[in-house]
Amino acid sequence: EGLTPLEEAEGYRALQDQFGLTHLEISKAVGKDRSTVTNSLRLLNLPATVRRLLTEGALSAGHARALLAVDDPVRAAEVARRAVAEQWSVREVERQVQKQPKPRPASNGRSAPDPHLAALERALEEALSTRVQLARQKNGAGAIEIPFHNDEEFERLFALITGRETTDVLG
Repeated sequence: EGLTPLEEAEGYRALQDQFGLTHLEISKAVGKDRSTVTNSLRLLNLPATVRRLLTEGALSAGHARALLAVDDPVRAAEVARRAVAEQWSVREVERQVQKQPKPRPASNGRSAPDPHLAALERALEEALSTRVQLARQKNGAGAIEIPFHNDEEFERLFALITGRETTDVLG
């Protein structure tokens, strides 16, 4: 013990990457709930500014988890800085996060949300330890969107998906 939340998450990611362990297998190995491992790994998806505040102890893991719901990394960093400056509780951070504008549904031929698609999306998110968005159109076409916040996260995702390092591909 004695690790920061991000050090703990990095350890879980190392187990995932080096040994191919699932969140459930990691949770059994370390004696924690699977959801605890998953939520810990999600902290690695935070913008660098938020991760730094978490490492410094200015934000708690609870504050950081609330910020995961912010889609825009610039806005997440802004809310985090205000939370520290104004000493917000986790609940106040959650209230501020809820104020983010909701995206308007696109009228591009996509059907209503499909519970099967949502389940597949969650499975991909767990496997990749990051947010994933699946979109399907009525004609069966679709897209998978996997956002990343920095080069390190891109390289991690690339390696998980392809089983290769970017340097192996680029030479």
